[in-house]
Amino acid sequence: MNDLVLKPEEIARFSDQARRAVYDVIALRRDVRHFVKDADVDGAALDRILQAAHQAPSVGFSQPWGFIVVRELPTRARIRESFLVCRDAESVRYPPERRAQYLSYRLEGLVEAPVHVCVAVDLRPRDEAILGTTVQPEAVRASACCAVQNMWLAARAEGIGVGWVSIVEPAVLRREFALPAGVEPIAYLCVGHPVAFRAKPMLEELGWRPRRSLADVTHRERWKETPPRSPAPPRAPERPAEGVVTSPDQRARAAARAHQDLLTKPAGSLGRLEEIATWYAAARGAFPVPPPERPALALFLADHGVTVEGVSAYGSQITAAMACNVMAGGAAASVLARRRGVDLVLVDVGIAGDMSAAPLQPVVPLVRATVRRGTGNLRVERAMTDDEALAAMNVGRRIADEVYARGSRIAAVGEIGIGNTTSAAALVSVFTGAPPDETCGRGTGVDDATRARKLAVVRDALRLHAPRPENPLRAVCAVGGLEIAAIVGFILRSAALRLPVVLDGVVTNAAALVAQAMDPNVVHYLVASHVSPEPGARIALGHLGLRPLLALEMRLGEGTGALLAIDLIADAIALQAEMSTFATAGVVRSDG
Repeated sequence: MNDLVLKPEEIARFSDQARRAVYDVIALRRDVRHFVKDADVDGAALDRILQAAHQAPSVGFSQPWGFIVVRELPTRARIRESFLVCRDAESVRYPPERRAQYLSYRLEGLVEAPVHVCVAVDLRPRDEAILGTTVQPEAVRASACCAVQNMWLAARAEGIGVGWVSIVEPAVLRREFALPAGVEPIAYLCVGHPVAFRAKPMLEELGWRPRRSLADVTHRERWKETPPRSPAPPRAPERPAEGVVTSPDQRARAAARAHQDLLTKPAGSLGRLEEIATWYAAARGAFPVPPPERPALALFLADHGVTVEGVSAYGSQITAAMACNVMAGGAAASVLARRRGVDLVLVDVGIAGDMSAAPLQPVVPLVRATVRRGTGNLRVERAMTDDEALAAMNVGRRIADEVYARGSRIAAVGEIGIGNTTSAAALVSVFTGAPPDETCGRGTGVDDATRARKLAVVRDALRLHAPRPENPLRAVCAVGGLEIAAIVGFILRSAALRLPVVLDGVVTNAAALVAQAMDPNVVHYLVASHVSPEPGARIALGHLGLRPLLALEMRLGEGTGALLAIDLIADAIALQAEMSTFATAGVVRSDG
């Protein structure tokens, strides 16, 4: 028949019976998952099916496909292992009920089908360009997909089932079948005698997804958007019970890491950006996960009674003055937050100074949540009572709830409080065991004499109160600060909400040590923005197991380092979400 030249009247249409048979084969084709065991496929039938695949249309008559017939059990077993790993990773894309439904669909064809066929496409350069691929080189891949469809339809006409297994790592297929660079797997197919051809496609029959109508997919002259018909909204990260900090989602982490390997780049070439993106997916408990929306900086302010000991280059009234500056939009934190579109939440937990200079129409309003006006002098008394520390922690918890409710999916913490690096040094010593001469730095830039006084104050305070890491509340009451306690509460509540938190400098690092002592799981929701020149910062981060993203010798506080890091984190997540994969970009990847 192929050698005949038919007259126009002879090619107008098939006979009614032949035409009906074609449409029946199309309508009754099914993706088969269960096959009759020990029922081999006749060799002649398999040859006819492969011949039909080989007759598929191809751009420029390139015939770019290749068919690898697989019967060896060890090879099929290894591919099944890849399927099981990839299936578990893919399951994290769905909410719990959909995930359970997904995992209930068993693909036994990998075990039961007597024949597997890997369809590959040869994308290597040829002696001359393939006609028709100058502006659409992806048409070569599409041609190989036409071969898959031909094979599927021919098998159905023979009463033989085909199941397409798309949940297998391409790298596994390339390795198993020794595919040379430039030859890529397009489809992995199970072929055998089906237990049954279902009345409808399985996923339609079982309610996974409804069939779209022809009207929904037919457009006249121009594309017409129609509302999506999805049976379930995209997965939202689960919100844990009140106060419960859960472990990060390892399945989301694995799925994110696996996806990184598919992006159009050499594996690992984005360095820590890849690590950040997978961290964020695990913390949020979902993959894919969109770049974080509406980032926020929670900036807590309070005074410290220890400033009377002369441990700072500035007096305590500077805390109030800086609060007014932030409100007016003139502080470094104000500028960086404004440039990045970050919500700045300014919280007074314990300012002692005069706030009469506060602007009447502030750029950034001040949240009044004063627990007390400054702490006690930790050198001679406890900084706070238990009740005061708990009240400050509750302020932080409430701010975390408000930030999350407004839509923030990443938050930074910062502080302003003259004298607070003295408290931070004491806390770092308590929770890491490092001596004060290693944790005390120069804070606001003090001279040697002032640093010596600061060191003596910390030693005296630790000797007087003997705080222990086993009792973190008592430790923060003895030598901490109101803003530090608020940050502790913010971190604890944010971790329970799966709201990742970006730490700033040494004071927030010290607060993280307290929070970690209260609940070790919180550290999985933290990222260190930068390493402060304060020696206690490196010690604290080492104890937390956090590697800072930046090293800019910043010691201002105010959340400035965290604000710089937020953009970097958002970029890392956007790269993961928006970069093309090798498959979608039509880029040939060489494993060499």
